[in-house]
Amino acid sequence: MSAILVASTAAVPTRAHPQTSTDHGVPEETFHKLWSGDQDRATDGANLSDGSAMEQLANGTDIPLDSPPRAVEQWNRGDLKEFPATNSSVSVYPPDAELTNGRFIREAYTEIFAVQPSTRARLSPSRQPLYVAPEGTLLGTVDYRVAVPTDDTSGDRRVYWSLESHQIEATKLLVDGDEETRGGGSHTPALSYSLEGYAGEKHQLRLQANISVQLRKEVEVCTAHNDEGDCTSWESSVSYPTESVTVTDSIEVTKYDLAVSGFIAEYPNGDLGLVVYKNQPWLGYQLPNGDVRGVWRFYSARDKDWDTLVYSSDDGQRTVHSPLHPLQVNAYPIETGPTPSPRRNMTILDVYGTSTSPPTLPSNVHLDVLRGPYTASYGIATRAATDKWPESVRAWGLVRGVGAERPTDAFARIQIFESNLTLEVVNQSEDTVTVRVTLRNAKTGAPINTAKRGGYVVVNGERLNTSGNGTVMTTIARPPGGVSARYEPGHWWLNPPGYTGDSDTVLLQGTVLQFVSTLFRIGVPVSLFLLAVFFVDRITGWRIWPPWRSP
Repeated sequence: MSAILVASTAAVPTRAHPQTSTDHGVPEETFHKLWSGDQDRATDGANLSDGSAMEQLANGTDIPLDSPPRAVEQWNRGDLKEFPATNSSVSVYPPDAELTNGRFIREAYTEIFAVQPSTRARLSPSRQPLYVAPEGTLLGTVDYRVAVPTDDTSGDRRVYWSLESHQIEATKLLVDGDEETRGGGSHTPALSYSLEGYAGEKHQLRLQANISVQLRKEVEVCTAHNDEGDCTSWESSVSYPTESVTVTDSIEVTKYDLAVSGFIAEYPNGDLGLVVYKNQPWLGYQLPNGDVRGVWRFYSARDKDWDTLVYSSDDGQRTVHSPLHPLQVNAYPIETGPTPSPRRNMTILDVYGTSTSPPTLPSNVHLDVLRGPYTASYGIATRAATDKWPESVRAWGLVRGVGAERPTDAFARIQIFESNLTLEVVNQSEDTVTVRVTLRNAKTGAPINTAKRGGYVVVNGERLNTSGNGTVMTTIARPPGGVSARYEPGHWWLNPPGYTGDSDTVLLQGTVLQFVSTLFRIGVPVSLFLLAVFFVDRITGWRIWPPWRSP
């Protein structure tokens, strides 16, 4: 295997000029969103009053996308058909193709055009896997030329060459070295694959093409001469030299097969508690009354390795602008952490993940990016106000068409109870006060021991734990007015059964506030009773009001 080294007879263009109008059935409005990284024509003085609103926007900036667009795959399938028609004397290839030369077969190669659906996930500066769907299609190109030796008609031995046949015998797609799909002799193969049954997440997809050629070689040898030395008799023999080469190209991919699991609970007021864990980066998940959005946004950009094509023949090489502009979906973080929507229905209780440095986007892609770390979450806990129990939880993936839907019955069910916290003054002095906190299950009355589970009690800012009987006593500096306590339960999914919080406040004796409170507690019911007597007296005429009236 060797690379051909022939001086180019044409200069390589300094930049490519992709189409400015749609093709391949892609809608006009969608088309203009797909070309992040291209030079914005507005900077070249383009008339922004021409074209649609989306075209005007795309002329001035790159456009982030909320989800992977289906149009990228539609474009690539159509664009591959633009591969130039070739013949046996010319090989057409992208500049970075790895070329194979034999005796007759020259500049043979195969090149992967696209794997779809797929997303290049820009997770960090150093980790940027190409996520591919468990089942998809690999698109590629194959070409070569045949170098037919020059005829030699001098002397007593003459050799005549001609091309008998040439072909791409077969194309194959191999996964981790095992043949997955076999195709015919197309210059633009589209081979399906399935990663089911292959162990692990990381795989190598290899496109392989077998190329063969047969020539006709006729040799004439002089067997007799006349007196002048001219040949008067020739003996002819014919042979059919053949040659076969195998060319390959490969790409490393990561299988994207999203799966979710977790815990589910119903709060005493009917709210839904949900903890969702996942196995790979995700876009978020959906519930009946809202959703949780992850940190990811998307953009689509062309593969610049296909900006030009090289035409190679016996006469040399020329490099021209390519009619092919394959697109690739990219995902990048735009938020520091997941966000709920709408916030009136959804509350994020906790996020499990790692703090990750954000990637930098290619210099020609102009999109807002994070400057500081973001949380690459593997689990999100939420509380959602809902009027119905969902049948399933649906998660969205980073690769188009790949998601996960899990019935809520498959989540681990955890009960959440109301708690009942009571606060009692045991002893007090001018300087200190001793209180007892009692914490129980409001439904069953069972004591809640915070020392054996997550959560704690806070008494006037001091964090305490209850014991096995659900109580704790503490002496604190006497505050003005009263003492407050609250129960901060731990996460319900980590400490089953779960509890809601509760609080209580007691007023201290010997203060004006205590006196006013006592008057209020006594005065309100007495006043209501006397008011009732007054109305009864007026209605019935019993003459019992006022009570001091003489009979």
